[in-house]
Amino acid sequence: MSVCSDNPDEFDKMYQTVYKPLARFLYSHPDFKFTFSFTGPQLLYYKKKRNEFLTIIKELVERNQVEILGGGFYAPVLPLLFPVDRNTQIDMLSTEIRQTVGKRPRGITMFADIWDSSLVNNLQTCGIEYALLDSNSIPENKRNFLYNIMQDLGKTVEIFPYYNEFVPSGDTPCDYFDKSITKAVEKAEKQDDYFQINPDKIVIISMNYKTLSQLVENKWFEKFADYLKNTPDTRLKTGIIDEYRKNQNIKIPAYIPTAMNKVLDSWCGYLVRNRNKSSFQNTVYNFMEVYPACRNLYNRITYMTILINQYKNDKMRKKAAREKLLEAQSGNALLCTYNGPFTNTKHRQNAYRSLITAEKFLKEDGKFTESISRFDYTNDGLNEYICRMQDYFAYISLLGGAVQELDVMKNCGNYADNLSRVFEYDGVEDGYNRGILVDHLFNADQFERYINGEAAGDGVFSRIYYKDIKFSANRKELCLSAEAEYKPTHQKVSLRKKYIFTSSGLSVQYILKNESQNPLKLKFAVESNFADVSFESEKINYFNIEVAEPEQVHLLDAKKSTQQLNHSSKLKNVEAIRLTDSFKGVSFGFEPNEQCGYFYTPIIFHRPDYYTNQLTTTAATFVSTLFWDIDIESGKETEKTINFTITSLKKSKPVT
Repeated sequence: MSVCSDNPDEFDKMYQTVYKPLARFLYSHPDFKFTFSFTGPQLLYYKKKRNEFLTIIKELVERNQVEILGGGFYAPVLPLLFPVDRNTQIDMLSTEIRQTVGKRPRGITMFADIWDSSLVNNLQTCGIEYALLDSNSIPENKRNFLYNIMQDLGKTVEIFPYYNEFVPSGDTPCDYFDKSITKAVEKAEKQDDYFQINPDKIVIISMNYKTLSQLVENKWFEKFADYLKNTPDTRLKTGIIDEYRKNQNIKIPAYIPTAMNKVLDSWCGYLVRNRNKSSFQNTVYNFMEVYPACRNLYNRITYMTILINQYKNDKMRKKAAREKLLEAQSGNALLCTYNGPFTNTKHRQNAYRSLITAEKFLKEDGKFTESISRFDYTNDGLNEYICRMQDYFAYISLLGGAVQELDVMKNCGNYADNLSRVFEYDGVEDGYNRGILVDHLFNADQFERYINGEAAGDGVFSRIYYKDIKFSANRKELCLSAEAEYKPTHQKVSLRKKYIFTSSGLSVQYILKNESQNPLKLKFAVESNFADVSFESEKINYFNIEVAEPEQVHLLDAKKSTQQLNHSSKLKNVEAIRLTDSFKGVSFGFEPNEQCGYFYTPIIFHRPDYYTNQLTTTAATFVSTLFWDIDIESGKETEKTINFTITSLKKSKPVT
């Protein structure tokens, strides 16, 4: 049995509904053998809260009735980690298992069966002798109900396939279960050359929590144990993997370069809009291309790994930071195979908070210097601009010239962790990356559609790549430029965008120039999107919003769009805006150099649960847009400046 959840409440639920009755059954049926797989946090929880369960498991292990498999301590996606982190995760869980049950694991499970041939070296280094993978990852001509051996660069590891097609349900008759397995094995024996040498086959069945709870509830294991006892002619018997290895030494050579389970593979094509469909086998990297929020978290994990590895000042701080990094590497946060990749907002933000804590450990040694740097942070072949300040971390992307990550060092999360709307679920397609300080050009009709929540047109600058025209790390300045054509009127327009980074935020200066021969009369809009970093179980934490006009301050209803106010005389002469996440104690301020219009709307994302296909609330983004009417003569330009500040406040109860 394996689990994906990392929620302590789920751990206790699993204990009550599955582990407790299953342990009772195994203890009273000494001939029935079983294999368990636990995560590190799960073991720590049971050691603290349910130690009696682990005491029974230890006794079952000692009498060779139960085997415990290893893995990564925080259930990470091992192929995505640096080699040293792979080894650390595996060794941490192996040590915890040995200390808990008195025997270290020989085998390992892979999160979502994500495999890479480079893992062979890591497994051998960590003393792991075999790995379990979905049978669909094994070449079809190698599926002989024996086990495989794989070599890579002179090192070997054994591969045991497990077969999902034989997983029973709570009402599966035991004789039918027996016949289906026996029939498949006998069919395979007719086509292989190993029957005379090795007549004993091994059929491993992996069961998740949902399946096991049904089997336990229907007392299926008791029925199966009675069936085995009263059916002397059956070929079936229960066993543990390590015991089979000691008795049967025939291994089928097989080379498996990459793999992941069928469920994850199907998610790569789950969105109808997916343009990455291919006849080739998908990999975890294809998955992250389909789900950019997952890829962005992976980029942050990789960056923090490099920072921690390069840190030389304080060994204790480095160790503490590394522990939080390992925690952030959870596969649930990165991919979330529990109910689908749409449902992992909470897990993802928890990972960002762990990474923020790791970075705080490094910064608090008194030697940290605020800086901006330029390199390929996202590994897309283009430079990004990394801003590391004492109180926040951010990066600017050339795509849209916008802030695509904003981590507030108050253990808040990534406020730029936004989804984009897709037609299949939202009825409208954004077509651009929602970030902070995203630039748009609209005519009156397009802008009306924009505040109505409809597809508003291309927005011009929100969808193109800017050019780096000046970068100064010493002065903490970045100048970008973009040239485009406003298609409805075929007018050429250019935009220079200058960022100045400070400890409390940043300022951005816009110089918009009409490069055409006719006057340019449009609306220039600067959109900022803030994710709800406290989102949990469909509960939305709305911000408090204050908008200042001359001699008047508006307290907006954060649950509603300002569309009606925009059609009235209000929110046209705005001088300052403040959005406050009172639950996290952080305020974001916008101060334009001249009065502007202001538009706000919440976007609540509804995405399908993978297993039920029912739409559920999975994330929320709060759109805050400053806009101006512009009228620029040919060859002329206009200038706008926005000061963006981040302020820490006292926490209070959230608005729900």
